[in-house]
Amino acid sequence: MKISQLPSRIFFTALSCELILVVLYWVDIATNYSFQLLHGLFDLDGEGNIPAWFSSCQLFAVAISYFSCVRRKGSEIRPSRVLFIVAGIAALYVSSDETAQIHERVHALIGARYIDWIPPFIVQNFFFVMVFTAILVSIGQMLAKDLLRLWVHHRRFVLLTLLGAAIGLTGGMVVETIGYHIPPTHPILYRLEVTVEEFMEMFGASVILLAALQLRRRLANQSGATVRQRRVQSVASAAKYQAVS
Repeated sequence: MKISQLPSRIFFTALSCELILVVLYWVDIATNYSFQLLHGLFDLDGEGNIPAWFSSCQLFAVAISYFSCVRRKGSEIRPSRVLFIVAGIAALYVSSDETAQIHERVHALIGARYIDWIPPFIVQNFFFVMVFTAILVSIGQMLAKDLLRLWVHHRRFVLLTLLGAAIGLTGGMVVETIGYHIPPTHPILYRLEVTVEEFMEMFGASVILLAALQLRRRLANQSGATVRQRRVQSVASAAKYQAVS
């Protein structure tokens, strides 16, 4: 297998695993939860099981891919290391959230299940919200040149990452919100909503992982080409110096 095909192979393997997890979820439903081990390990609507672990592993791999880009030598078309450090930390947080259930715990402390807590929280903590917003704006300004460079020279990977994020957020926010309004008298609709929501979250993470792996491979190739070019220039300069001497 060629190294260039590795990101695609990983993506299709992840997609196959996601489809298997969905099938096992519906097998559990079809057997009316008769097998407790099957239900405990593969319930898409649960936490601390294989689907949650799988999503966390994908996002952790994204973080590792970004962190590995930090070690690559720079060039004029390569974003700075700060961008990859920030992106890696963000991916690492989302990965930990899948297993540690950070945002669920925050919602439990606040006493609200979704985004209905945001307006009152802003009013009650306006100063801290403004400070947090200023910090975000400052980070955006600091990374503006890197983001522009990434868009100009690596647009395909940016679009692929945005697509994955859009798919995951649509599943985790829009579809999940729909599930809150499904009455208990329609359990099949709720199970369908859970299937779509969790599959979209896992698939979105797979798309982001594909983009991260492809970007890492491209930067590695560029770094290798830069090193080879410098070696050739060094050899040529040495040969020219000896000829003059």
